[in-house]
Amino acid sequence: MGFVEGKIVEEKVFKGKVFPKTLLPCNRCDLIEMVRGEREQLTDLLLRHGAILFRGFGVSSAEEFSRVVEAFEWDDMPYMGAAIRAKVVNRIFTANDSPLDQLIYFHHEMSLFKEFPSKIFFFCLEPSPEGSQTSILPSYIVVEKMEELMAEFVAKLAQVGLTFRLRTVNDADSGDIVKGKTWKELLKTNDKVEAEKRALESIACDAMEFHSDGSADFIFGPLDPIKELGGKRVWFKPMLGYTGNEKDVHISFGDGSPFPPKATEAYKKISVENSVDLSWQKGDVLLVDNLMNQHARQPGKQPRTILVSLCK
Repeated sequence: MGFVEGKIVEEKVFKGKVFPKTLLPCNRCDLIEMVRGEREQLTDLLLRHGAILFRGFGVSSAEEFSRVVEAFEWDDMPYMGAAIRAKVVNRIFTANDSPLDQLIYFHHEMSLFKEFPSKIFFFCLEPSPEGSQTSILPSYIVVEKMEELMAEFVAKLAQVGLTFRLRTVNDADSGDIVKGKTWKELLKTNDKVEAEKRALESIACDAMEFHSDGSADFIFGPLDPIKELGGKRVWFKPMLGYTGNEKDVHISFGDGSPFPPKATEAYKKISVENSVDLSWQKGDVLLVDNLMNQHARQPGKQPRTILVSLCK
């Protein structure tokens, strides 16, 4: 491989594999041409390590980032979800536009939809002066650690599943980048019958409930949050809201019994202890296997510009 293997202080090692794998330029520094020449090797590397950080290649614009993504020749995956994002160019979007002082908790991208991306590209156009790290977390490690610490809880999940409700914002908060989209904006219809039909077709929910203030609940489950992907058991469905606050969702076992608080605390502790909090440098490109790994955004300060692209 023509790349030079690098090392970052944040990296961790899981089962003998460094996470993420960092690649630096050699004599050539044209990342686009290097990807085209070593596409298969990079794909294999991603499967082994779960994430690749390309650092020092001088990627300097959304247009150049788009060409890097296209060099891999993976199909584009349109974004669906409640987060507010702006299209920048071609298949490139802004990352979640919610204020940087807010935590965005660990999740697999679009895991609540019937179709979800297998890979995510992140690109740092402008790093934050403080905080705002992108955190990545191997989901199979979460499963292993939860089975060690909360064996009875995980066993019950396998038997009865979990049920949770996600509530959209109400009409008064439409367009609020902090709170996200209304059900009308998300499903692109004002008709409740059509909305529920679209929700059941595209979102992996089992029912919807509408409220007088214009909000609605998406009801999921009973389901097992653990999914087998790529030969590994991963914690694919979220157990917490995107802020990590249990109040963002109503969650219970599939039989209606409440979750033990210690299970939630164990899940949070495992996530923090096993995540890599990547401090961005300008021009960084991070490629993440979305089937194997969760990602999050730590609180920080403006200015910060991170762009993303999703692939099938």
